[in-house]
Amino acid sequence: MLLTMDCETARSDLAPNAIRMSGSGPADYKESARSICGYAETAATHGYPVTFLAHPEVAVENADLLLDLQDRGACLGLHVHPYKLRHRKYRYDLGAYSAGEQTRIVSEAMQVWESALGSTPRYFRAGYFSANDQTIGVLNELGFAGGSLSNPGRFLPGHHSLWAGAENYPHRAHHQCRLTAGESNFINVPVSVAFGRPVGRGHAGEQGFEWSYVPHPYDHAAVIRNVLERFVVDKPRFPVIVTDSHNDQEYRDPDHPARLNLGLILRTIMDTCCRMGLRPEGITLDALCRLVLEDAS
Repeated sequence: MLLTMDCETARSDLAPNAIRMSGSGPADYKESARSICGYAETAATHGYPVTFLAHPEVAVENADLLLDLQDRGACLGLHVHPYKLRHRKYRYDLGAYSAGEQTRIVSEAMQVWESALGSTPRYFRAGYFSANDQTIGVLNELGFAGGSLSNPGRFLPGHHSLWAGAENYPHRAHHQCRLTAGESNFINVPVSVAFGRPVGRGHAGEQGFEWSYVPHPYDHAAVIRNVLERFVVDKPRFPVIVTDSHNDQEYRDPDHPARLNLGLILRTIMDTCCRMGLRPEGITLDALCRLVLEDAS
């Protein structure tokens, strides 16, 4: 079980174009901190660690909190919507840009993140899972060890997020084709999608499949059961359920819809695994990437 959260720039920091492109994110960094804490606390009550993929602005404004969570076992990584960066130079999602432009965008974000948190980020996810066939090579060259880049089956061309036919389990990525496994040392860990539950329009407007995006009002129990049943058929080397959320949900409120969804997801994993004779364990993105790389060596 790999619980992730994309920690988005506060809306108070965003230009109008950024708000049009992506409405996710907390009103301010106090709301961000509450959401991050609530997600971590809820996960901890079930024995699971969390991976936080933080936009550079969140790394700056919530630095003490993120570092404290890292000390307690969380994995920290970098999250980037180019148009949400504070200098407001970019207008599109990462997959819209060439390799050279992506290198510049991600390098700028890395510098801010590193200055705030005192280390270089080594794990990555772009907003909307936006990428093109140059992205993995760029990330590898910049020193990233892995990330959660893909949402298999997603078709969201307006955000350059095209993942039809993508590999759906953790794998060594291909330098020149984002959809397939390869021989690079960059490990990609896709989010978990329910291939038995197609949707014509998801929460971001995409075509694809229901997936473990915690705030969305999917039937999360059915999503989890579908993913777990596929594990039995596919017998993947690394059967992992990867969820996602944003830092604009009130996870400390036991009656908040996202908190209820998260509880349902975690209970369904436990109950379904018990019936299937499986034993669920929590893991962070960095630990899983190391396991995949070692296994393939």
